[in-house]
Amino acid sequence: MKLFKYGLIASVGILGLAAGFYPEYQMEIFLGWFLPTVAGIATIYFILEAAKKGAQFVTKSLAAGFLFKMIYYGATILLIIRIYSFEPIPFIISFAGFFLGLHALEAIIIKDIST
Repeated sequence: MKLFKYGLIASVGILGLAAGFYPEYQMEIFLGWFLPTVAGIATIYFILEAAKKGAQFVTKSLAAGFLFKMIYYGATILLIIRIYSFEPIPFIISFAGFFLGLHALEAIIIKDIST
């Protein structure tokens, strides 16, 4: 969990730098950070709770989390596109970068739990 907290702190720093360099795209950059961060926090919470119960529960939580994330990302991105008028390229770049970074961090944490 400590590693994930450091990752979140680093992602907030990157978010601040990106929003500082491109102030006209602050909302797009924030939304691109916010969606993977919420999913990452929820995933780590449920995985840590499942790890207390046993390895089989971790596997079940990962499968359920994958399904939840597919629905969550699809629904929220569709909602953002429908409701908020924005520039899609900064959002996509921000979302992709934070998605990859935070999910790689999740994978490292899950590997540490598994061993």
